[in-house]
Amino acid sequence: MAKRPIAGRVKTRLGGALTGAEAAALYRAMLADRCAQVRVLDGVAPAIAFAPGEPGDPPPEVPAGFVLVDQPDGGLGAGLAAAAAQFVDAATPVLLVDSDSPTLPLAYLQRAVERLRSDDCDVVIGPADDGGYYLIGLSRPAPALFDDIPLSTAEVFGETLARAAQLQLRVHQLPAWWDVDEPADLHRIEQQLFDVWWPTRTADWFRARGAGPVPDSAGSAALWHEPWQRLSSRLVYQTPWLALREDRVRTPAGQDTSYSVIATGECVGVLPFVDDSTVLLIRQYRYVAQQVTWEMPTGGIHPGETAEQAARRELGEEARVSAEQLVELGSYHTSKSVMDETAHLFIGRGLTPVRATADDTEFIRTEQVPF
Repeated sequence: MAKRPIAGRVKTRLGGALTGAEAAALYRAMLADRCAQVRVLDGVAPAIAFAPGEPGDPPPEVPAGFVLVDQPDGGLGAGLAAAAAQFVDAATPVLLVDSDSPTLPLAYLQRAVERLRSDDCDVVIGPADDGGYYLIGLSRPAPALFDDIPLSTAEVFGETLARAAQLQLRVHQLPAWWDVDEPADLHRIEQQLFDVWWPTRTADWFRARGAGPVPDSAGSAALWHEPWQRLSSRLVYQTPWLALREDRVRTPAGQDTSYSVIATGECVGVLPFVDDSTVLLIRQYRYVAQQVTWEMPTGGIHPGETAEQAARRELGEEARVSAEQLVELGSYHTSKSVMDETAHLFIGRGLTPVRATADDTEFIRTEQVPF
């Protein structure tokens, strides 16, 4: 959701600290940073909705890859409703986010996307410190959510929650954040930029004003999302369970270096629920840790197995139970550095005892533990 960055039309409440041209330049930087942030979200089709301009205004600047959505006359409420209606349907959620909170963590946007893709969330909302919201998303059409809500007031967030309750919409609330509206916000964001290089263009704007030791966003800091190129690979060591290889890679800055990788393939983990408040964990001595650990049943996926089949097998071998229902929680890469391993996590419910053959090197006992 955006405005054209025209002097005298945007961020007018910063007038006590900035000229109209300065406020427009800052807003242009914040808008560019928001578009760059949205672009890196996985599986999202980006769009930008500009508020109506006046006759003779230059056409809006639409970032490459973004779809342009025209906001109708009638203010922000009408714009939000129109932007939501443009995209949301029974199968496609929509996420609307502001363009003047440049330090908003990317994790909040990612969380919003995840919740909208789940089966138990109709609305996701991120409250702003001033009583409004910086983000709102819908997993299905709900045009009445925006009707007669007093936008640009301290009651927006509370009124929207109340309306969602009236419409029987399931709401997920994100942590609160803040946007740049008042002169005091300039000092607040400047202090944050001393510690982080993101957002790039907003940091550049403060640096140009001589705002102090804002980290330089040029060079390697701007390459944080660029892929590294593998030039060659050499197998150093291999067993049936892992392989150690040494790759020669080129970084986004053009530097060539060596990178060691331990590849173990894919694994599974299952958290078995005995009932709603009790889980079944296993206890065993771990040689590497040199101690007995608490664990959920885990193990590697055998050739030809699906993740669910491996989860059921490990549940039987390690916990001596089968699960009537397995709920997949998702998959993630277990290491951010040298280990190449993907884990698939499940919840198991409806447990029954089974006889299973344990691994020759596993000496395990099970214990029921309060969740």
